[in-house]
Amino acid sequence: MTAPAPDRTGPAEGAVRTAVAEAEVPGWAGGVMLALRWATLLVEVSAMVVLGTLAGGVLLGLGPALRASGVVAARMTAEPTPWRTFWRTWRDGFARTAALFAPVWAVAGLLWLDGAALGLLDGSGLVGGPGRAVLTGGLLAVGAWGAVVLACWPVVVARYASGPVATWRLLLLLPLLGPATSLAVLVVAAALLAAVWALPLLAVLVGPGFWLWATGRLAADRLDRIDAQVSGGPAA
Repeated sequence: MTAPAPDRTGPAEGAVRTAVAEAEVPGWAGGVMLALRWATLLVEVSAMVVLGTLAGGVLLGLGPALRASGVVAARMTAEPTPWRTFWRTWRDGFARTAALFAPVWAVAGLLWLDGAALGLLDGSGLVGGPGRAVLTGGLLAVGAWGAVVLACWPVVVARYASGPVATWRLLLLLPLLGPATSLAVLVVAAALLAAVWALPLLAVLVGPGFWLWATGRLAADRLDRIDAQVSGGPAA
């Protein structure tokens, strides 16, 4: 069986969060302040990903950093203590989260090797025409599927307390269970790639935070609808 991640927000913190939400400045000045707050928070979430990854030694730290940053990004301006929430979530279940992220490293390594091999074959002229198109198309399809899975990974891991087999079964099926969501995730990925090409510095500062916020919203909405149709999440 599975269970949603417990809400560790205490009464005092909840009261502070409510006060922050109700303290909005009306009019255009409030809109400007809210936009600046959002921009600042996106930069902070991006910094959280980097610092959390480094704190875990990169290989072990990226998974927990993405999960904890995703939790903060889901709350954004409603979270009055983002850094405290980030490090608390990063520490909780660190070993489980790092283990669940290990397959991502393995697949990423294989995709990199496949891309390098395709480049060598293409340069040598051994593969051309239809064969090259098939190999390139297959690599792009696997990469797109992986992008959707990676987008859903922080939300699934934070929401369900399932074992690795059940978690990854759900993750691998999610692109099929929500094709519209998958397409929206790929649109976000394409927009970020365009931003990296046009405004690299801004993309580096805001990109990771925006990715976690935008794709997290899409994934959470899809999971909400799945949970409404069936009782609970993936089987343990």
